[in-house]
Amino acid sequence: MSMTANSQRGVALLTILLLVVSITVVAGSMLASQKIAIRRSGLLFDQNQLLQDIDAGQQLAVTMIRADSNINDTDSAQDIWAQPIPPYALASHSVSVELRDESGRFNINNLYQDGSANTTALAVFQRLLTQLNLEPDIAIAILDWQDADGEVYQDGGDESTVYAQQSNAVATDALPNQPFVSIDQLLEVTGVSAETLAVLRPYLTAVPYYVPININTASPVLLAALMDGANSQQMQSLVDMRAQQALTSIDAVWQLPIFGSVNDEQRKALTPMLAVDSQAFMALITATDNATVGQARERFATVLISKTVVDNNQAVNSSEVDGKMPKEVKVVTQRLWAFRPSF
Repeated sequence: MSMTANSQRGVALLTILLLVVSITVVAGSMLASQKIAIRRSGLLFDQNQLLQDIDAGQQLAVTMIRADSNINDTDSAQDIWAQPIPPYALASHSVSVELRDESGRFNINNLYQDGSANTTALAVFQRLLTQLNLEPDIAIAILDWQDADGEVYQDGGDESTVYAQQSNAVATDALPNQPFVSIDQLLEVTGVSAETLAVLRPYLTAVPYYVPININTASPVLLAALMDGANSQQMQSLVDMRAQQALTSIDAVWQLPIFGSVNDEQRKALTPMLAVDSQAFMALITATDNATVGQARERFATVLISKTVVDNNQAVNSSEVDGKMPKEVKVVTQRLWAFRPSF
C-alpha cells in the first residue's frame, strides 16, 4: 500500500514537472514572439518616421523654390535654391536636401512634343553628342524610341528592325513609342552603352513635359551645342558673365558677341528652347535615423518639382503680380530608394 502511494506521488511529481517544463517552453516561445513583434513594430515605426522625414524634406525643397520664385524671375547659381542646405535635425532623425536644376540640362523628351519631332531640339542634341565625341545618330535612335510611328525618322525603315532594343536583342519587338521617365532607360536604346550613358548623364534629363534650357545654369558644353561651330571654351565668357549677374532675358543673349553668327531665322527657332529661369528641379532627400550609433538607417527619395507660369484662367487675374508672372511650384513625381541613387 505504501509502495503504491509512493508510485502515485512519483507519477504526480513527474506530471507536474512535465507541466512546468511545458509551461516554461510555451512562455519562452510567447516571450520570443512578443520580442519579435516589438522589434517589428519598432522597425515599422522607424520606417514610417523615415518616410515622414522624406515628406518633410520634400516640403522644404518646394518651399525654397517657391520663396525664390517670389524674389525674382530668373534662376542662377546665386539663388536661394542653389545654395548648400545644411541637414535638418528632427529629434533622433535628420533630413538633408540637395537641389539640382534640370533646366540646365537637355531634356530628351523635348525631341518629340505634341505629336511631332522638334527639329531644332534634335539639331541641338546632335551637336551636343558631337561635342562629347559621340555619334550624332544616337539622337535619331532616341527620338524613334519615343515618337508615335514605327518608322525611322527621315529614313522610312522599320524601327523594330533597325533599332533592336539592346535589353533583349529581339529585332521584331516594337519600340515603346512613349516618353522617357528616366535617363537610365537610354540603355535600352541601340547605340547607348553603359560607357556612353556615363558620358551623357551630366548633360541630360528626362522631364515628362517640355523644358527650355536655362541659359543661366546650362554647362558650357550644352551652350556650345546651341549653334554650329561653337565650342565650350568660347562659352566661358558667358559663364563668367552670368556668375556676376544673371541674364534677365533671351534678347540679351543674342546681343552677346559669341552669338553674333546666329541669324534671325536661327534665333527664331532657338528662342522657344531657351529661358532665363528654370521650370524643373530634382531634389535628392536623405532621411537618417541616428538613434543607434553604428546602426543608422537611411532612406532616399528623388523628387521632381516643376515651376511653371500659372495659367491665366487659373490665376485670380491675368495681370502680373508686382511685375512678376505668378508661378506654380508643385511635386510631379517622387521615387523612393533603399540606397543612394546617382545624382
